[in-house]
Amino acid sequence: MIKRIYKYLAVMVMTLAMLVSGCSQGAVSGGATSDNSGNSAAAEAQDQPGIQGKLVVKVLDVGQGDAILINTGEQIILIDTGDDKYREENRKNEENTQLFAALDKEGITHIDKLIMTHAHADHIGKAAKVIKKYGVTELIHNGIPSASAAFRNALKAAKAQGTKQIKVKADDVLDFGKGVTFTVLSPTTQIIEQDTRDLQADKKVNVNNESIVGILKFGDFSMLLTGDAEKDVEKDILARYGKNINCKVYKTPHHGSHTSSSFSYVKAIQPEYAIISCGVNNSYGHPHKETMQTFKKLNINTLETDKNGTVTVETDGKTYSVKGER
Repeated sequence: MIKRIYKYLAVMVMTLAMLVSGCSQGAVSGGATSDNSGNSAAAEAQDQPGIQGKLVVKVLDVGQGDAILINTGEQIILIDTGDDKYREENRKNEENTQLFAALDKEGITHIDKLIMTHAHADHIGKAAKVIKKYGVTELIHNGIPSASAAFRNALKAAKAQGTKQIKVKADDVLDFGKGVTFTVLSPTTQIIEQDTRDLQADKKVNVNNESIVGILKFGDFSMLLTGDAEKDVEKDILARYGKNINCKVYKTPHHGSHTSSSFSYVKAIQPEYAIISCGVNNSYGHPHKETMQTFKKLNINTLETDKNGTVTVETDGKTYSVKGER
């Protein structure tokens, strides 16, 4: 009888140990690990980067467009969605399925934050479908009104799905969880207000310069994310932030166009790697030779989604790696 009681107690202890171990690992959904310890865990990760895991950033190969997937271990963030249609002549108006294929490959079932950098179809063409398919919790944008169908459809989808909308401007800081932050550098309040007034007066605006530009930071690692911001914005960012824009990795704006990546701006950033998102044999000639020459002069390693496929950046907050899938 005593032996039977001991045996029963041993089974109970083993079962309890398994349950405690399972809870400590967190529940996994769509590649993100839930964390019930709240802000204390994020603070600990910020003080000691790498303890809570790694930050993984993927500049996805979505053809002639932008889509960046960020996994902090606590949140899944998608910056832009690429276009809904192919832009290549031989596939024009055919639905571009590359984004969903990439997200399925990563096991994504839910997106916590979707950031729309600006209202151009090659950046937000699939935003409405992403909101519907992945139950986006927060939709983040600059708040500037737009006649763009992609932008309007995204706002409609957000309203229908109950997605919270957040409008950001320069100096706002977004918490991505696990000690990962995103500090917005542009657009400024001045750009937002001016473009809003101009649009209301039926004046043309440079939508590229409305792009959300910001620094993604985890521990000692930082990466500059840029949308399509052009040289005027770069000049403004340089004047306002100076050396504070130093980053290890630079996601090249406007697909490597000569309208962006001025020499003084890139030199101030001092990146070790530049990543260019563009389509194979695109009609714009991206990346432009002027941009590539700047990178060459400054001894910056470059990767392109048209040549290297999806580019993965991985860091523990101290060391980091950058590699293409081919």
